[in-house]
Amino acid sequence: MTDQAATPVAETAVPVTPPTSIVSAPEPAPAAEATPAAPVRPEGLPDAYWDDAAGIKPEAYAKLAEIEAAAADRPASPVDYKLELPEPVLGPNGQPVQFDANDPLAQAVLPALHEAGVSQAGLSKILAAFAHVEVEGAKAQAQFIAAEQAKLGAEHAKRTGAVFQTVSAKIGGEKAQALMNVLGTADAFVALEALTQGLTGPAISAAPPSDPGAAFEGLTGADALAAIRARKAA
Repeated sequence: MTDQAATPVAETAVPVTPPTSIVSAPEPAPAAEATPAAPVRPEGLPDAYWDDAAGIKPEAYAKLAEIEAAAADRPASPVDYKLELPEPVLGPNGQPVQFDANDPLAQAVLPALHEAGVSQAGLSKILAAFAHVEVEGAKAQAQFIAAEQAKLGAEHAKRTGAVFQTVSAKIGGEKAQALMNVLGTADAFVALEALTQGLTGPAISAAPPSDPGAAFEGLTGADALAAIRARKAA
């Protein structure tokens, strides 16, 4: 047998996988969180209800509702305010207290209250407080006048009428009334009465001058002083 040359066998290429690194690839970093916006303080919220870091305090929500209600109740302009009371307030004469929008005080105050954001309900509360103060002042003044009149005795009406007539005859009724209006005390009236004694004779409450002893009988205080002065003037 003849030897035959061996036919070379083609080798199949085996792909070689490169070795992997023993070090793992780093995981992607998480996305950075957005910085929250700073809280915005509502207009008109008092310091007690606000925290610069946290924002509105929980107890502030009721206050916010109150502020919003007041803003909704605020008139468009000062002239739109109604000068009304939450409930009637009666004066010393039993008549309800009323306010006039044309009063200079009202015209001066209402624009300032409107600028400050006062609501209609708020204005009514202010007016009610003012009305009660005025009524109490009027009552005190009435009590003071009654006490001063009591010092002039039971005939105080006749005495003041007589002095008014005497003064009116000399200087006119208008000037006499102006003078009587400034007599704030019994002592002031007695002084004026004494000045008129030389023109009219003794005071109504005094006895006739023919009886010197009886002239001061039963008189005390202002009445006695008036009688003494009348006696001296006679």
